[in-house]
Amino acid sequence: LLKVINELRAAGAEAISINDQRLLAMSEIRCAGPTLSVNNSRSAPPYEIRAIGNPQTLENSLKMRGGVLETLQFWGIHVTLKTNDSLTIPAFKGTYRFEYAQPVKGGQV
Repeated sequence: LLKVINELRAAGAEAISINDQRLLAMSEIRCAGPTLSVNNSRSAPPYEIRAIGNPQTLENSLKMRGGVLETLQFWGIHVTLKTNDSLTIPAFKGTYRFEYAQPVKGGQV
């Protein structure tokens, strides 16, 4: 799953979600037995990954010879690719936790 996400990012995906959980740079993706935890929200198969970007580029990146799609199929994992002219990815539903960043006050840069 991480390889699919990384491949989509490398191909220029502007927004990505897994089962309606929008991924951010700080998103956590964890495997917990047969389930997946994304942004601390658990889900079970099937997993639906959505990505906004150039449809042809995203599809080609996944379908390249020896790439992630071929690897998944080799291991018997069923994958369906679909393109759509209109796609909505939900907003991030969690909260941001900053450790080092601080808000700028009144005109400071």
